[in-house]
This record gives sequence, C-alpha cells and structure tokens, in this order.
Amino acid sequence: LGERIIKFNIQPVKKANGEQLILLAMDDITDTKNDIHEQKVFAEELQKQITEKVKLERQKNDFISMASHELKTPVTSIKGYTQALHRRFQKEGNKEAEGFLAKMDNQINKLTSLIGDLLDATKVSAGQLEYNIDHFDFNELVSEVTEEMQQTSRKHQIKLSLDQSISVSGDRNRIGQVITNLLSNAIKYSPQSDQVFVSTVLEKNQIKLSVQDFGIGISEQNQGNVFEQFFRASGFLQNTFAGLGLGLFISSKIINRHQGELTVNSIEGQGSTFTISLPVENKS
Repeated sequence: LGERIIKFNIQPVKKANGEQLILLAMDDITDTKNDIHEQKVFAEELQKQITEKVKLERQKNDFISMASHELKTPVTSIKGYTQALHRRFQKEGNKEAEGFLAKMDNQINKLTSLIGDLLDATKVSAGQLEYNIDHFDFNELVSEVTEEMQQTSRKHQIKLSLDQSISVSGDRNRIGQVITNLLSNAIKYSPQSDQVFVSTVLEKNQIKLSVQDFGIGISEQNQGNVFEQFFRASGFLQNTFAGLGLGLFISSKIINRHQGELTVNSIEGQGSTFTISLPVENKS
C-alpha cells in the first residue's frame, strides 16, 4: 500500500464505576494530506499565473501609453504645418492645394482621435482616468454635442427630441465624449441611411439618452461583446469601418464611473439604439 499517514487520537475515559480507560482512535488521513498538498500546489500555480498576467497587462498598458505620448508630439507638429500651409494656399487662391490640405487635416484629426482613445483606454484600465465632477444641464450638453456633430456630417440629419431639462452631477466633458462617440458611430455605421434620432427621457430618478441609427446593426451574438476592449465584430464588414474598438469600451467605463449604464439594442441589418442611463437627484 506504500507509506500511509495515520492520525492517533488518545482520550482518557472514566466509566460510571470509576474505572479509568484509555480510548485510542486511529484515522488514515493519507488521502486528506495529499488533497491539501495538491490544493496548495494548484493555488500557488494559479497565483503565479495571475501575477504573470497582471504583469503582462501592466507592461502592455505602459507600452501603449508611452507610444501614444511619443506620437502626440509629431502629430501635433504635422497638424500645425498643415494648417499653416492651408492658410497660405487659401490666401493665394490655390483651391486644389487648399482642398488636399483640408483632407490631410481631416486625416490628422482622425489619427489624433485614435491616439486619444489609446491613452484613455490605458488610463481606464489602470483606474487613472481623471474626472472633474460638477452640476450641469444635461439637455444643454446633448444639444451642444449634437449641433457640433451635425456640422461635421453633410449626409445625415440628426433629429433631436428632448424631455424636460434636468441637472446632473458628473464630468461634463467626459459625458460629452461619450455622446460624441455614440453619434459618431451612428453616422459611421449607417452609410446607406440619412437619419439619426437622438432623444432624452426623464424617468423618476434617471435621465436616459438614446441614439438610434438605421445602419448595419449588431448581431445578437456580438451585442454582449461590443463594450469589451479592442472588440471588433467579425464578418465581411469588419474591415470596412476604421477604428480600434476602444470607443465603446471607454464610454461604458465612463458611464459606469458615474453610477450609470450604457446598453445596446440592435437588429442586424436594421440598425442599433445605444442608451445612456444616468442617475439624477431626487428633488421631491
């Protein structure tokens, strides 16, 4: 049988007639000891794997953050030179060069946005994204962002429907960043449509903002993954639309930080509706 581990338990017992006895119990605990040892080895191995994963995640975030910071300086310089040349050719009346430089500036803006997403994603993962909490009018912010997005989109008409005005507590710029991302996605992923609906609804202690498009939609299988970091839906359309798959990840984390929720309801081929729910103060 090999080596066994036996546990002895000796207990004195006094009978009713006063006679003293010794009670000896023996228990084979070999298997129990082996199980404890195996569990300890497993726990140590699991802890080692977790530690290694955390280390690799930190190294990845540090690299992305460093690379993003290094990219910001030359991109900023290129944008400055582009704008200077654009003004010069505009003054000279060179329409062709002016048009090329306007397109170049647009591409630089896209690159700047991607770098910003990378920086925000690493800060979110590290819990270092800064928030400046204040009270602000939610409908006013929605109108402001919608107007800005409408100016950048010639094809899509953004239709706005707002409930009564309400003040919310949060970081106005960060929440504006989320609304901008949702509107940008709605426009980008509905190339065959020309309308986007934006609405707010006040329900008890929540203000809800919905952004509805009539584009390619999201499959039921992928709807549970759209808020994951770097997620991009597979399929023949995955390479049609540019992006890193970070916008919704960052947006969901920002809304969660405000004790809110970001959800999606979509039908593939018919469109998507993204809804932000944020708490408001109960003044009753």
